[in-house]
Amino acid sequence: MDEEKKKIIKNGDIVLPGDYLGVIEEFLPGEGIIEENGELYAARAGRVKIDLEKIEISVEPITDTPPLPQIGDTVIARVIEVKPQAAIVQLLKIEGRKGYREIATSKLAGIHISQVREGYVESMNNEFKIGDIVRARVLTNEKSPIQLTTKELDLGVIYALCSSCRIPLVRRGNVLVCPKCGRTEARKLSAYYRKLKLE
Repeated sequence: MDEEKKKIIKNGDIVLPGDYLGVIEEFLPGEGIIEENGELYAARAGRVKIDLEKIEISVEPITDTPPLPQIGDTVIARVIEVKPQAAIVQLLKIEGRKGYREIATSKLAGIHISQVREGYVESMNNEFKIGDIVRARVLTNEKSPIQLTTKELDLGVIYALCSSCRIPLVRRGNVLVCPKCGRTEARKLSAYYRKLKLE
């Protein structure tokens, strides 16, 4: 059995489908459990419940699962890849009236070249770089990846690092300047560049 399987599951742990929970000699399989060759696995995402009286383990579905982004939601995302026609981002949080909410899964989303800004975009590399933190709005969420836009003034890059020395860039007008090496970089900037607290 590999090391990952050996980790001890405790009452209240959050598990995903397929997670190893123990062996049939330890517990009887309850709700949300599947048994394969004497080993017990989670059949659904949820919270582990161990009943010591019945010697039973089960997985209760979580009702307070984090939300999925809906059309019109403003999201915070990290750029993980820049292609000629789109930037691929990992969604981090959904902006709401009461601050930020975590997203259910590490969902991927795309910002198509036509949705970066008003007007013509010559190169996606002038708009986004890997590692940038972006504020964007959800356009569609039916297909994968979710489609985003950064056309509005308050949308775009809100935090960026220098491509050469990885120091946070400072905004000067419509360009970003590295306070360490003096390098200037272009981005599709949000009006909120370095003004949002993301905790």
